[in-house]
Amino acid sequence: MTTLAVLETVAPQTRVTAADARTALARVRGLSVVDAVAKLRRGPGRTCEPVARVLDKALANAGRAGLSAGQLIVAGGSATPAEPIVRVRRKAHGKADWISSETADVRVELQPAGAYEAAAVPAPVVAADEPVVDSAPADARSVPVREALYDVLDPDLGVNVVDLGFVRGVTVDEHNVATLTMTLTSPACPLTGIMEDQIRTALLEDAAVVADFRVAWVWSPSWRPSDISDAGQEQLRAIGFSKF
Repeated sequence: MTTLAVLETVAPQTRVTAADARTALARVRGLSVVDAVAKLRRGPGRTCEPVARVLDKALANAGRAGLSAGQLIVAGGSATPAEPIVRVRRKAHGKADWISSETADVRVELQPAGAYEAAAVPAPVVAADEPVVDSAPADARSVPVREALYDVLDPDLGVNVVDLGFVRGVTVDEHNVATLTMTLTSPACPLTGIMEDQIRTALLEDAAVVADFRVAWVWSPSWRPSDISDAGQEQLRAIGFSKF
């Protein structure tokens, strides 16, 4: 088999916003490429078909390089805004208008699992009674937590809690303990326990995103349908909701 440190694939003018592509890449970094494609296509959490197709292209390149898909990890990537794709939409009576779609130049990096693991920086060794202190900026520490919350779904709607507007704030302290400020549609909603179980799975069990977490449930100001993101509204329309 060909030995390759990093296999880079670039897909120019992919029909996706740079922000959405970066979010998708952050969610699958460190996963096997097969699992990454499945997650971006079928969930759980936010899907991103355009980036899944870029990974398909990367897999095809890997096959031509003699690499086995089952041994490859999504090691990294980037997305930068590109020129929009403009096309004509024809209308009745010979009229037409322009449709402009945002695009991004998406780059993904695949790496053999062994090389990826060898490149990982080992955690510092500390005494058993010495707390590990994270010196990263607080806002940077909250990013992977918020991304992991896209895997936490409302049991009734099947839409993630971020796009539903249930996550009011995320902070992570210097000891890597997250505080999530959250709400639900009503203080009488019985789902807080179910939500916290899902959060525990997303943050502590599926991946060690933080050392621990707590949820601060708040009810003022009350949740409103206008808190739902555009992506959340699209998901709700797909299951029959029409008004927000």
